[in-house]
Amino acid sequence: MKKDSFYASTLKLGAISVVITGICYFIIAVCALFAPGPVASYVASPYYFEDFQSYQHYFILLKYLMFIANASMIGFILSIYYLKNRSESASFILLTVLAMMGLAIGMLQSILDATRIPHLAKEYEHTSSVIQHVIIAFGVSNPAIYMLSLGFPGIWLIFVNLKMRKEFPPLLVLSGILWGIGCVVTVIAHVFVLMPIIYLIALGALIGVPVWSYFQTKYLWDNYKKSLDHHP
Repeated sequence: MKKDSFYASTLKLGAISVVITGICYFIIAVCALFAPGPVASYVASPYYFEDFQSYQHYFILLKYLMFIANASMIGFILSIYYLKNRSESASFILLTVLAMMGLAIGMLQSILDATRIPHLAKEYEHTSSVIQHVIIAFGVSNPAIYMLSLGFPGIWLIFVNLKMRKEFPPLLVLSGILWGIGCVVTVIAHVFVLMPIIYLIALGALIGVPVWSYFQTKYLWDNYKKSLDHHP
């Protein structure tokens, strides 16, 4: 009975986590879509700090929403892990661990960016030209970290939706795979500073995230209710 209760609570956690994740990522996509090009690029330059002043509050909001989204995404991943763990697939376990590790790194990255970059922008505005050159030389952030914070979760999403394509509804599988691909493409776009791709992914997320959130929440919640019916 305890095992059945834990299974049900895990599904409920997953459904709630997906709702939170979906809301956060939708707002993140809106913020990213309207971010000035230099700020979205994360490439330190005089233009970056000039545009950052007007976008600062949205940037901080985006980063804290990313922190919450990554934390809730871990809850979703845990629910899928316990749902799928009966398969005893070593590759699934490995990718699950890597995805959660990547999301945890993303949480750290969000806190660092939300606190460090505004401080650098303030210092840049009021310091000497020599210090400004030093700040630009060291940069404001390292987009390569997205290989961990977005790349691992993206690969996990692709793997899970392909693995569970017979259990998930078709639109859930499609939206989940597209989101996973979007995460991987976002990594490439940030590493190589492909601005049109970054904005295109943000635009796609405005449509894709609500679709994925709806079908994934429905799937987990339906399974949660079934678990209660079978084990009152």
